[in-house]
Order: sequence, then C-alpha cells, then structure tokens
Amino acid sequence: MTDNATMWKAMAMYLPKKTWIPLSDILATVRARVPLDKEDLECRGSRSGPPRWESNVRRMLRTKTRTGGLRSRKSQPDKD
Repeated sequence: MTDNATMWKAMAMYLPKKTWIPLSDILATVRARVPLDKEDLECRGSRSGPPRWESNVRRMLRTKTRTGGLRSRKSQPDKD
C-alpha cells in the first residue's frame, strides 16, 4: 500500500497553492502522479465503496484541515 507521505508529497508538489481545489481535481492528481498498487485499488470495507487510496486522501485532507495545515473552503474570507 502506498504510504500517505508519498500521496501528500504529490499533492504538495503538483497542486496549486493558496487556492481552493475541487476534490475531484485532487484525486485526479494523485491518481496520475502516484504509483498505486493492488492494495490501494481495493475497496475499503464494502465492495461498493471508494478505493483505499481515495479514502486515505480524504482522511489526510480532513486531518490537515483540523490541525491547521490546510484551510477549508468554509474558512476562506468572503470576497465582496
């Protein structure tokens, strides 16, 4: 299974900084830039759920947002 540090490094390297990025773009970047193995592509828990690597990316983003490493779209100041 690909470690989270490898996925985080790809996101930090290939995604734009200081701008909101749709989750679909984040996932597409990781899918394109990180060599995912068979275990990464397995569904987590149920057969209909997302692959493990997608769940890991979502969890990393939530954790980084909670700990202050990222700002969520909700925390962005309103632009008038």
